[in-house]
This record gives sequence, structure tokens and C-alpha cells, in this order.
Amino acid sequence: MVGFFIHTMDGVSNKPRLSSGQEMKLILYLQFPLFLLMNLYAQDIEENDRMKLIEEEKIWSLEESYISHFSQANHEAILSLYHSEFLGWPDSESHPAGKKRAAIFLDENYPEPTQAISQISKEGIMILGNIAITHYLVTFSWLGENKMEQKTQTRITHTWIKEDSEWKILGGMSNRK
Repeated sequence: MVGFFIHTMDGVSNKPRLSSGQEMKLILYLQFPLFLLMNLYAQDIEENDRMKLIEEEKIWSLEESYISHFSQANHEAILSLYHSEFLGWPDSESHPAGKKRAAIFLDENYPEPTQAISQISKEGIMILGNIAITHYLVTFSWLGENKMEQKTQTRITHTWIKEDSEWKILGGMSNRK
């Protein structure tokens, strides 16, 4: 650090000393890179948080579409959200089912569109890299044969996987409340 040291002899040691002005410059030179690194780190955290929120919004949007496809009896759209290795366990089934069995389940249980109205209550989401887990409660309401409102609630858990920038449901489970 040429130019920063003033050589003095104080009778005790002959160690180089900094003048007060040089000390201040040295402190500023040392603090500036630290300040810059902290600022860049904070921006990186903000960007990661923003990207995470965007991914959460994408997944919740897919969940809402998924539920609306049931009322529409849009089996193709539902199955397109399932991963090729999907394994799910609907509450009405005695065992978990793969994607082929899920197609049969949809034909048997949702053969035509209904007038049911669905409402999702988002209970939790966690994203770790290309894996996400959602927990939500869905309320279905419709007019029964007696023209009285009927309701049912179901808890749903989905495990999503992101492949080639596309989220797919890898697994799921439902349970009537």
C-alpha cells in the first residue's frame, strides 16, 4: 500500500503509522466493497422472493383450472395436468391410481358437466426447486333435486414437478372433510 504510510520514529517502535486522513480513506476503501456486496446480496434475495411468488401464482392458477375442469367434465384438460408417472389417491378409491386408472375414474365419476360452483381456500404451498406441494380446501356447491343448496368440502394435496418449464401434478390425495 504505497503512499499510505508515513514512516516515523516515536522512540518506542519504528512501525509505520497512518495519518488520520489516510486512516479514513483506508476505512472507506475497505467499507465500499462490503457495502456493494451487501447491496448485491439484498437484490438477489429480492429477486429470488419475486420469482418464488411468480411460481406460486402459476401453481395456484393451475390448481384453480384443475378444479374448474371437473365441473366442465373436461377430462382431457385434467389428464394433461398429470405427469406421465402420476400417482393419486382420490378419497372415493380404495387404492392409489396411476394416470390410466385416473382416466377411467374421471369417465365413471364425472361423465358430463355439472352446475356445481367451486371455491378454493388456499391453505399452504411450498416450492423447493422444481418440486412444489399444495394444500387446499375446495368447496363444491350446487342445487339439489329439491332445489336446496348442497355443499361438500374436500381437502386436496398435490405434489407438482416442473419439467421443461412446465408444472405437472406428480401425485395427489383428497379427503372429504
